[in-house]
Amino acid sequence: MNYTTENIQLINRLKSELELLIPFSQENQNKLQKKIRLEFNYNSNHLEGNTLTYGQTQLLLFFDKSSGDVPISDIEEMKAHDVALSQIIEMSKDNERPLSELFIKELNKTILVKSFWKNAISSNGTPTRKKIEIGQYKTSPNSVQLKNGEIHEYASPEETPVLIRDLLNWYQDKNEELHPVQLAAEFHYKFVCIHPFDDGNGRVSRLLMNYILLKHNYPMVIIKSEDKENYLTALQKADTGDLISLIEYVEKQSIASLKLNIKAGKGEDIDELGDIEKQIEILKREKLTQTKIFKTPKVSYNLINHIDSDLWSPLNNLLNKFSDFFAETASEVHINHIKYRKTKTVTPPIMRTTRMFTDKEVEIKPYEIFGKDLEEDEIDNITWTKKMLSLKSASKKKDYEISCSLDLKESGYELKILESNANGDGIMKNRTILFEIENEYKSYFMNEMIEGIQKGISKHLISIIQTDK
Repeated sequence: MNYTTENIQLINRLKSELELLIPFSQENQNKLQKKIRLEFNYNSNHLEGNTLTYGQTQLLLFFDKSSGDVPISDIEEMKAHDVALSQIIEMSKDNERPLSELFIKELNKTILVKSFWKNAISSNGTPTRKKIEIGQYKTSPNSVQLKNGEIHEYASPEETPVLIRDLLNWYQDKNEELHPVQLAAEFHYKFVCIHPFDDGNGRVSRLLMNYILLKHNYPMVIIKSEDKENYLTALQKADTGDLISLIEYVEKQSIASLKLNIKAGKGEDIDELGDIEKQIEILKREKLTQTKIFKTPKVSYNLINHIDSDLWSPLNNLLNKFSDFFAETASEVHINHIKYRKTKTVTPPIMRTTRMFTDKEVEIKPYEIFGKDLEEDEIDNITWTKKMLSLKSASKKKDYEISCSLDLKESGYELKILESNANGDGIMKNRTILFEIENEYKSYFMNEMIEGIQKGISKHLISIIQTDK
């Protein structure tokens, strides 16, 4: 018995149209296989957190090369998943070898490559470490925390082998009864509910779903990583008893896949808009990574904004937490070593009582910052300063400053974070560089670096306060 959905008739019609185009020309077949290989490997792994970009995946799969700062584990994972894809394609052609526990375990063993340790949460809620044994069913319970904070438990380790055998029996019973797309979708869901392995369940479930489709001469479906929310929502609805939602979700992916295969069979362009956008990004990385960016009003404006909002603002907020240790604190900004003073417009009393002559056009200055128009005013240095005056715990007056100095040069910038102090005379001296970097204008600060700066300065101030008397 098939599930009654509005998509099945369209799927059947598209399948019939596709069959009339088979066999494809070798050129069209190669283009399609290359696209499916790249898209399936990239998206299925990306859904699980693999960090390789689309371009890096393409470079790895087709040229066996890697680029950028990529974890070795992610590279191994992508290559292994590609091997598993080949395994299900070959397995789907083998009429002598039925789907078995052994093959399912082989897939898990293939994609995980080797055993490893993973952070986990024990049954009493404390953090622990867990060894992931590849190709073996789980030996301890696994679960997932939902968005609402609830814990969703999967099958227990004790019942997992029996449930997998039941699933394989169900598959044999329903193999001729259910529509292939619905069969693949329901099998996928039942497998996810068991979650038989400590890791790799999502990838194995999507591989097995596509094995079933290929076995019935249906094209593979690709769940896009950008559609993750809809995919997870469909799975969660199935958890509440609404299995049709998941089946219809997979049916829609099947429709998209059938249409793609039909276009390929006709020799039409099979690049989607998303593919074009990805190719543009790849081209940018290839052609623009070696380019030189020079100082312009826009370049200066963007960098100053980045330093001000992403680096100095959170650092200043952190320094505010030390305010209680000092008699007074203040924040300042110097432009070209001249203190920036905020101003405000005061409307004369006579103008408040009438609208006569009050309206005038004001020029919009797109690159105005700290009262300077970067299209007219040259800025070579901006210094953000946090003054912390009179350390309360010291026996004599001690002042401190933390400053962030940005020098804007022709082809790059230099940034220093410095600490200065004054003992009684109010003159800042003993300037110490806490952080220093020279960068090209195309290079900005990453979150990890910003957090590292914050931690370093916090520890430095704590040390000062602890030792000053």
